[in-house]
Amino acid sequence: MNIAQVLLLFQLQNINNSWQTAQGNDSVLAGSNKRDDSSSLLFAALLKAALAGGSASQGLDGLWQSMAGSETANNYIGTEAWKAKSIGAGSLDQIIYSMSQKYGVDPNLIQQVVKAESGFNTKATSSVGAMGLMQLMPGTAATYGVKNPYDPIENLDGGTHFLKDLLDRFQGNIPLSLAAYNAGPGAVDKYNGVPPYKETQAYVQKIMSGLNQNDWKA
Repeated sequence: MNIAQVLLLFQLQNINNSWQTAQGNDSVLAGSNKRDDSSSLLFAALLKAALAGGSASQGLDGLWQSMAGSETANNYIGTEAWKAKSIGAGSLDQIIYSMSQKYGVDPNLIQQVVKAESGFNTKATSSVGAMGLMQLMPGTAATYGVKNPYDPIENLDGGTHFLKDLLDRFQGNIPLSLAAYNAGPGAVDKYNGVPPYKETQAYVQKIMSGLNQNDWKA
């Protein structure tokens, strides 16, 4: 057995422990002492696969694929996803990084927008009804499928998606995209640049300074 296999077996053991705990809790909630041994059988199959040649390059991905459709595996994945969401994926920085990877937006840009919009306050609400970390208006939230704008994951997902769409619309021009995020894309189109609104100009300047781009030009 090589080192990669040892590491893989360690991961599998952790998964097995999680299954046992989750199923134990389910049994208590259901008022039943009957154990479902599907997790044990599944773990045995995974263990056999690992010993037969599991590798670091294969990782768990190949094993999960071989388990596609398994109720136990699906329940485990669903439980872990729920747990990750319930604890905010560890930190706001991790969520921001996750969204940057999902939409291809610089995490530093997302962070500076959040800082300018809400000061990292998940419960922030503006006088005009903008909500949450990225201050989504009700219409914007609805457009991007955000059901709870005060949920950091949902808010950052919707806000980053919106920012990505603006970056695409303005061909990657960050100042114009920021101006559109603040004042609306229609205002940017109307003035063919950053609108002459003091709030919008200060907003763009603040974020560009945060990105160390004080000499920006729209």
